[in-house]
Amino acid sequence: MVRQVFVQVAVILVLLTGCGGLIQSNSKAVFVLFDASGTYANNMGDAVRTSRVLAGRLSPNDWVGFAQISSCSFTDDSIVLRRKFSGVPSQASLEQQRVFEELNGYRDSFSATAYTDIRGALRFAASELQASDQAQHYIIVFSDLIEDVAPSCDTRDLQLDLTGVTIVATAVTKTAQDSSNPELYFERLDSWKRAVEDAGGTWVHAQSPDQLLAVMF
Repeated sequence: MVRQVFVQVAVILVLLTGCGGLIQSNSKAVFVLFDASGTYANNMGDAVRTSRVLAGRLSPNDWVGFAQISSCSFTDDSIVLRRKFSGVPSQASLEQQRVFEELNGYRDSFSATAYTDIRGALRFAASELQASDQAQHYIIVFSDLIEDVAPSCDTRDLQLDLTGVTIVATAVTKTAQDSSNPELYFERLDSWKRAVEDAGGTWVHAQSPDQLLAVMF
C-alpha cells in the first residue's frame, strides 16, 4: 500500500513538472541586452540572429527578456519584450515563434542612440531576473563594452548586485582605436570582468555564437 502511494506521488510530480507546475532545477531566466549605440548599431542584425537561436534553444517554463542599451537604460522604455514560456511544449514552441517575429521587428525598426548606459542596463536586467523564479540566471550582453553616459543620466556610480547571475559578454567588437592599441580592448574586458565579479556575478567572455550557446546549454 505504501509503495503504491509512493508511486502515485512520483507520477503526479512528473506530470506537474511536464505541465509547468514545478520549476525544474535547470530552468533558465535569460535577459539579453542589445547595444544600440552608433558604434555598435551595425552589428544588430547578427545580435538578433544569434538571439533567435538562443531563444529557440530555451525550454518550456524558461523565461526570456530583451532590452536595449541606450542613453538611459534603467527604464521600462528600454524593454523590447519579456516572455515566460508555457510549460506545455507545443504552446512554448508557438511562443518562441512570436519571440522570433518580435525580435525581427525590433531589428528592422530600432534607432541608434547617442550614448551607452551599460551599467544602468545591467542594473535593470538584474532587477528583472530577481523577480523570476527560474533556477539559473543569465544576462547576455551584445556590445563593444564602451560605456558613454549621457550628462542627464550619469550611472557610473550606480551600485550593482549581480549575485547568482552569470554575465556573458559576446560579439564584443574592436574599434579603430583598439586596432592601433590592442591593449585597450583587453583592458575594457578586464574592467567589466572586475565590475561584475565585485558585484557578486560570474563573468564569461564568449567570442562567438557557438561559444555563447556552449556556455548556456
